[in-house]
Amino acid sequence: MQLQIIDIVQTSELQTRFLAGAKGSQRLVGWAHVCELAEPTEWLGGDDLLMTTGLGIPAGADKQRIYIEKLAAAGLAGIMIGENMQAPDDLTALKEAADRLDFPVLLTQYGIPFSSVTRAIIDAERNREFERRNAFNRLSTTARMAIQGQSLAQLIARLETDISASLMILDPQQSNTLWHPHAMAMPAELKESLSRQPLDFADNQPAIRRYMLSSGEMFATLIPSARNLVLLVHNKQQKYFDYSLLHHLAAVVSISIEHLYMGLERSLRLGSQLLDDLLSQRLTPYQSSKQISDFQLELESACIAITRPEDRSLITWGVQLQRMQVPVIFRLTGDDITLLAHPDNLPIIQRVVGSALGVSTCIGDYQRLPEALREARLALLHADTPSCWFYSEIIDRAPWLPNNLDEATHTFRRILGPLEEHDKAQGSSLLHSLKVFLEQNRSWVAAARQLHIHKTTLVYRIRKIESLTNRSLDKTEDVAILWLAFKSGELAGLFTSE
Repeated sequence: MQLQIIDIVQTSELQTRFLAGAKGSQRLVGWAHVCELAEPTEWLGGDDLLMTTGLGIPAGADKQRIYIEKLAAAGLAGIMIGENMQAPDDLTALKEAADRLDFPVLLTQYGIPFSSVTRAIIDAERNREFERRNAFNRLSTTARMAIQGQSLAQLIARLETDISASLMILDPQQSNTLWHPHAMAMPAELKESLSRQPLDFADNQPAIRRYMLSSGEMFATLIPSARNLVLLVHNKQQKYFDYSLLHHLAAVVSISIEHLYMGLERSLRLGSQLLDDLLSQRLTPYQSSKQISDFQLELESACIAITRPEDRSLITWGVQLQRMQVPVIFRLTGDDITLLAHPDNLPIIQRVVGSALGVSTCIGDYQRLPEALREARLALLHADTPSCWFYSEIIDRAPWLPNNLDEATHTFRRILGPLEEHDKAQGSSLLHSLKVFLEQNRSWVAAARQLHIHKTTLVYRIRKIESLTNRSLDKTEDVAILWLAFKSGELAGLFTSE
């Protein structure tokens, strides 16, 4: 790693100590050079350590302050003065300016050659280059593992060991949680830093962003892929980081992420084909059981669910659910997304999808798949909030209703079929009129107002309904039968309110 001022002070053989500006001890030292001129900034620049016997240091207080201010403004790492040599006896003004600017002023014992400092810097640079090459070699090995399909979590753990830093992945669209580690809350200090300096990797913006946190530096760079993810490197040890190393890191992570998405896209495609075969019953029970087991599911304990979200990001959902180790099979058909999953995982899936799920009872038997699909569709019809709506719960709300969809359909057709046929043939709305009349507790005035018709018109419609159904709305038994038929039709998805 690159040498710092504090490293020179702590190297016992250099016998150097702080004279002033000790708060600047973390300044990096790129090179050390002897210069006895009055204007050393003409010859030295950023990260250079000025070594002098003191010959060029002015004697006057004002000139000493100006001298230090120019060195600090030029970005020098500091100044090293040979003790008991040619520096002015009174360096009070120089020390005051150095302390004010946190500019390191070092005093080296007489007899220590400046060349020793130069050799220390050269050795540190050699060690840094050695570490850099080793880091690139380790990254190359890890990159091969990424190409071979090592999981993202395993790859990140290895990369963190390779570079001795923590790695995180951020999706800029998700401001509260990290993409990796999965669902981990973003550190508050990082979130605050990002609000002050948002991530922007446009062509005219820096390719690497640097954030100073209390726990160390945080570097951010775009991962070169189509996913718009950002790699965060947390340098807790405050070691020097080569920017080219960060670019290599991002490239290696990109390989693993693309492998992840490619594998998931293939899994989604195969799952969709399998679910289509299952619902069309093109497979034998043995084939079904065997192929479903490849997705860590069992047909007997799984159930069918249907949802109609506005955003149908199957690949995004798939990544989230895969990382949460939630097995699920998706199929996209028109506006519906049909899925096969274990009922215990449905609340998690619903939170990821963000829309209501209509859920069947457990499939149990292979032959029950079409029935389970109808149950899921029916349950979704009753959904009015974004949560899980279970067919079994809908049935339990009205235990007097038919036990299955076939019975519900038969009940509706047998009791209210004549009204349905009349409405279709004549373009009338007797079914709806009857439903409103019953919902208004057979109040002529309230029902007529709700239907926006005259009471006389409503009376005519009700008499027509009684004639077609052979039921009297003056009899409690007939009213109960008609209401049961209506609820059966809703249960089977045959009749909804207009």
